[in-house]
Amino acid sequence: MLLDGYGGDAISMLPDTKIQNVGLVNDILTVCIPSGNHLFLNDKNAAIIRKILNEVASNFDINKKRFAIGGFSSGGSIALRYAELSYEHPSEFEIQPAAIFAGDSPVDLLGLYESSKTETAGKKQGWWVSESKMIIDSLDKNLGPPPGGLNNYRKVSPFMSHDSFPGNEKWIVSVPFRTYHDVDPVWQLKYRGRSIYNLNMLNASELVRRLQDQGNTQAEFVVSAVKGRRSNGQMHPHSWNIIDETDLIYWIREKLNFYPGDPSKKYFYPAEGWQQELITMPFDFAPSIPYKGFEDLRFAPGWGKADSEEKWAYTLVWWLDKEYSLDENAMRENLASYFTGLTKRRAIADKDDMNLYFPSTAAVTKTATAVGDKLTFTCKVHLYDAQVTKKPADLYVKIHYKSCSDDQKTIILFEVSGFGFSLPVWKELDKINLEFSCLPKH
Repeated sequence: MLLDGYGGDAISMLPDTKIQNVGLVNDILTVCIPSGNHLFLNDKNAAIIRKILNEVASNFDINKKRFAIGGFSSGGSIALRYAELSYEHPSEFEIQPAAIFAGDSPVDLLGLYESSKTETAGKKQGWWVSESKMIIDSLDKNLGPPPGGLNNYRKVSPFMSHDSFPGNEKWIVSVPFRTYHDVDPVWQLKYRGRSIYNLNMLNASELVRRLQDQGNTQAEFVVSAVKGRRSNGQMHPHSWNIIDETDLIYWIREKLNFYPGDPSKKYFYPAEGWQQELITMPFDFAPSIPYKGFEDLRFAPGWGKADSEEKWAYTLVWWLDKEYSLDENAMRENLASYFTGLTKRRAIADKDDMNLYFPSTAAVTKTATAVGDKLTFTCKVHLYDAQVTKKPADLYVKIHYKSCSDDQKTIILFEVSGFGFSLPVWKELDKINLEFSCLPKH
């Protein structure tokens, strides 16, 4: 969830950042929320953000624990305060963001007021001086002039460096938080006549320090690796591009326990020397398979060789987001759809003669339940072998619906080979299945 700075809408930020583009190719949905002419979060805006979060979770069937929120300038402050409120009042906020970030945001509203006063006190000229006057007028009108309005500031400000006791930041002492800044006092002194005491980074760094003192080991002050520059080419430290999009999305994926994540943290899957591939589900090549999660494949060295005893030999794990009820019919439909989509995509990519292509079929049989399984099946898939031989072929599959302690997940391990179950390659495949553990080994 992305919020622009003061006066921003849901579109104007997009030319200045590629967060949404990097997120897209990493399976992250970006929703832009207008911050409007607001320096801080009010009740109306909080209700709007809450409604949007809930509708997105419902419409896109997104796990409520996999939301991040952030923004630039005042948008970052609004995002931060919203996150604090969601943790302070969990019964009123169905979604608590699991990661928060801000780009050069004024996280201390009293500090913003005081620095704006300094800005207008001298003889400096420029639009930024007029902006400081607007900030003072807005805060005086809505919160009252300090010190009389201090309690109002404490209510809406994400943080108050003025106070020695923990403020609203205490609600996010267990939440990952990042604040990004272009640390360039030389530019500020030359073009704005500002010292570091007039910059947002001063109070942001103090916020990080206090979060760390309160035990938040995931609070970070990030110094931008590039100079701030806006989409019109203007150099300015207060710009969206100080947030490294790739770095941010990588951080978000890590903090949201995002697919495919690091499988070694989820289970033990021994297949030494076998090539690994991770695919997010649902599959683009088999959209009729509805499950969410990821697929972890391990390919035998001779997997793609027509003359190898390991032809088509591989294992794959489906790690699914929730508990699913799977029987012979469900697995038959799943595997028929899976191999139909897989072989058709490869046949088209290789420009095969599509007159030779045909959809895959699967015959699934329930067998005696193997050790470590809830259910065990065998399957024979008839397909057009677009991967290896470019001819009709049969695959032999063992399906292990795993019995794991986490009943909120569905874990299925498949063993696959181009040869019948009696051949030696199955010793290797069965060994991987027997040694698989639903828990990681440390």
